[in-house]
Amino acid sequence: MIRNGFQLARAVSFGAVALCAPGCGGDGARTPVAVAGQGGASASAGGGWSGAATAGISNGAGEAGAALGAGTGGATNTGGAAGTSSGAGSPGIGGSASAGAPAAAGGGGAGSACHARAGLLACDDFEVAAVGAVPGAPWSAVVNGEGSVAVDDTVPAHSGSKSVHVHGSGYQTLLVYHDPARLPQASGRFYVRAFVRLAEAMTGGHNTFVLADTFAAPNAGNALRLGEQNAMLMMTVGGDAHGFLSNQNYYNDHLPGVTFKPGVYSCLELLLDSAHTEIRVWVDGVDVPDLHVTNLAHENYDALRFGFEKYAGPESDIWYDDIAIGSERIGCD
Repeated sequence: MIRNGFQLARAVSFGAVALCAPGCGGDGARTPVAVAGQGGASASAGGGWSGAATAGISNGAGEAGAALGAGTGGATNTGGAAGTSSGAGSPGIGGSASAGAPAAAGGGGAGSACHARAGLLACDDFEVAAVGAVPGAPWSAVVNGEGSVAVDDTVPAHSGSKSVHVHGSGYQTLLVYHDPARLPQASGRFYVRAFVRLAEAMTGGHNTFVLADTFAAPNAGNALRLGEQNAMLMMTVGGDAHGFLSNQNYYNDHLPGVTFKPGVYSCLELLLDSAHTEIRVWVDGVDVPDLHVTNLAHENYDALRFGFEKYAGPESDIWYDDIAIGSERIGCD
């Protein structure tokens, strides 16, 4: 398999351990879509991508949730749960706010993984995306081989009824996020949160589930890849020379590292801080010490890719839901 312009068919050194290269074997309320507009941003009913808007928001019918903006004329409600009539009111999703203060990123009520919180830049629960299609902007898909990326409502979502299903049978099957209004961050520091559901247990081969890079030069430079190796979570940065197992002592103690269990959603969180050369990983709210590095140069990434980049296989089915980006840690709630 060719990746980054060279053949991967050998054992490679990842930090203090040797990893096997290819061939070695081995739920709650919805979030509105915020779109900046005169006199308030508009939102599709029932959920979807949420980001910072320049004014209050107006929504179609939907479920109860917190207001994203405060309207100077107070909140009115047209289809959601009852809101207040004060300027700082909190209409249900399905209510509306008059033109007023800038809308905070996020939304959704209690129980929504995309609810408003400090530092939230954007969040998508995919509830407004068309089933069977790739979600619209800021999303796109890259399929290199015989794979597919599509919104799915046949397998339980983490929240709501929809998630994005990646069927990875070729080299790259990726859902790509790119929004210059959100990334890169001026500080070089941001957090990512995604809920990940594998159809099968992690395998011994080396494959990638999440990739961070620059949109202008995908897969190049100091690209970060987070995936599986030796049936555990692992990470590489800038190629296979800088790699880390979630149990760096595996080749001595042969104990499993951190895993995504099949058939359930795992909460994956990342800190990417290029200014301080820090990368940090949490799974289900728990820090993964062996994937925490503070001395490894990487980019101020502006593209995030969720899916399956296959080097060793076998083909895989993965679901992604409630993907969020923030200037502060987002959490799994």
